[in-house]
Amino acid sequence: MRKKFVLLALTLLLTATSQSLTWAGEILEKIKQTGVITAGTRKDAIPFAYINEKGEWVGYSIDVLEIIRQDIEKKLGKPIKLKLVEVTPQNRFDKVKNKEIDIECASSTFTWERDEIVDFSVSYFASGTKIFRKKGSNLGTIDSLAGRRIGVIPNTTNEQAIKIQQPAAILIPIKDRTEGLRKLRNGEIEAIAGDGIVLQGLRLETENGDQFEVVPEFPYMYEAYACMIPEDESAWRGMVNYSLVKFMEGIISDQPQQVEIYEKWFGEETGVTPYSREAINDYFQGIVDGYEWIPLITY
Repeated sequence: MRKKFVLLALTLLLTATSQSLTWAGEILEKIKQTGVITAGTRKDAIPFAYINEKGEWVGYSIDVLEIIRQDIEKKLGKPIKLKLVEVTPQNRFDKVKNKEIDIECASSTFTWERDEIVDFSVSYFASGTKIFRKKGSNLGTIDSLAGRRIGVIPNTTNEQAIKIQQPAAILIPIKDRTEGLRKLRNGEIEAIAGDGIVLQGLRLETENGDQFEVVPEFPYMYEAYACMIPEDESAWRGMVNYSLVKFMEGIISDQPQQVEIYEKWFGEETGVTPYSREAINDYFQGIVDGYEWIPLITY
C-alpha cells in the first residue's frame, strides 16, 4: 500500500509544480484588497468539513484552510479573514470556475477531466472508493457488486470508480449521503459508494451506526484529495502549495503543532476517524520530495 500512496502522490505533482510567490494574479490581488479569502467547503463530510453539535464549522479541511489563511496574513502583514461558503458535489466546479469562490477544500479528488476546468493544489490526503453496507451483507469484493443496487452521488470519482471496476453494478443516483442512508435503510439500495474515510465518518454520526460497516479493507480505487482553485492563477496556487507542503513537512518531521492537527482528526486513539500515520507519512513524503524543503522555524 505504501508504494501505491507514493505513486499517487508523485502523479499529482504533474499538475501542481512549484510556483514562485509573486503577487500577480486576480485572486491574490482581490484578497489583498478585501482582506478576505472566500473558501468553498462542505457541511456533511466528516472528518473533513462538517457542522458539529455546537453549530460550528469544523474538520481537517477547515484546519487546512486556516493554515493557508495564516500564511497569507503573514505574507501581507495585514488581517485576513476566512469566509466559508457551502458547496455541493454538483455546484463546486462551477463556483470555482466562475471565481465565486477563491478556493475549495473539502473532500474533492483530482481527475484529468476536472483539471480541464479548474486547477488543483498538491494533495493533502489520500483515500479511495469503498462501500457502506449493512452488517451481514455479502457485498465487499468488486465481483460481489455485479447486479447489485449501489447508491452513488452523480459526477463523483466514486461513481466513476464503480463504473470502471464493476460495469455490471446497478448504480442508483443519490443526492447526498443522507439520502443514501435513508434508501439503504429502506432497502432501495444495498450499499453506498463513497470515499472510505468519509464513509467512516458517516458511520460515526449515524444513529445505530454499529449496524453498518465500511468495506473492503483496501479501496477499489485510490484517490488524491486536493484543493481546487480557478485556472490560470499560478501565484495563488503557489501560495496554497507552499502552505500545504510546509504543513506536510511538519507531519513527517513530528512537529507538535502540525501533528496535533492530524491526530485530532485521524489519530488511532483520539481521532474522529483513525487513519495510519505510517501510511500517510509515506504519502506526504512522496509529495514533499518534489519540492524544496521549507524551514519550519521561519516563514
